Amino acid sequence: MTGAEIVMHAEDVHKSFGRLEVLKGISLEVTKGETICIIGPSGSGKTTFLRCINHLEKIDSGRIEVNGHLIGYRQRGDRLVEDSERNIARQRTQIGMVFQRFNLFPHKTALENVTEGPIQVLDMEKRHAVDKAKMLLSRVGLADKVDTYPGKLSGGQQQRVAIARALAMEPALILFDEATSALDPEAIGDVLYIMGELAHEGMTMIVVTHEMGFAREAADRVVMMDDGLIIEEGTPEHFFVAPEHARTKLFLSKIL
Repeated sequence: MTGAEIVMHAEDVHKSFGRLEVLKGISLEVTKGETICIIGPSGSGKTTFLRCINHLEKIDSGRIEVNGHLIGYRQRGDRLVEDSERNIARQRTQIGMVFQRFNLFPHKTALENVTEGPIQVLDMEKRHAVDKAKMLLSRVGLADKVDTYPGKLSGGQQQRVAIARALAMEPALILFDEATSALDPEAIGDVLYIMGELAHEGMTMIVVTHEMGFAREAADRVVMMDDGLIIEEGTPEHFFVAPEHARTKLFLSKIL
């Protein structure tokens, strides 16, 4: 990664919920244009780590930076103090997130869901935001659904709206949290195709997934998490042909 622009830098990140330590010292760097797939068993801390990156969860120690800026905190002497909600909201504009359960506004059309952020957060002129949203909805195969409410869309269509919504903010980084796990097989293929296109176009992405085919085809690096730690990382060729860690071998043997 020498000379590459670092988009996300996580250093010794710890996170507990009560007495349960979920992240036990996560360190990871993601460079511009990389697609990183994070795999691992349920309960290994994958989703918690993603939520820490955009400060939906507050870390207990360590640091996370996106584009060189601390997320959720500011430096005061030799310690970190929590940043203001205003600054945190501004930082989040650089981090798109596609959730497992879509999280669309049910009372807004597909078009309105995609224009909401650019208009309200980026102060984009409405006409420009609408043109951009229509282009993005067309890109994800939903040009004919601009005026449709989420309740009238299938799960796969809702997830494609969510991807368009994330892209509308022109983020430096998009996080995908098991974006296909709630979908039927046909919809999974549609969503993975769009994600694959984004990866090949150079969008910087961190993808938590159980879709090993996608990880094999689209990832630049695959990261294996287990019990709150990164235990192995490498190229898809390394990962799926010659994994080194016994836990990785066991996990892959059960799901491939």
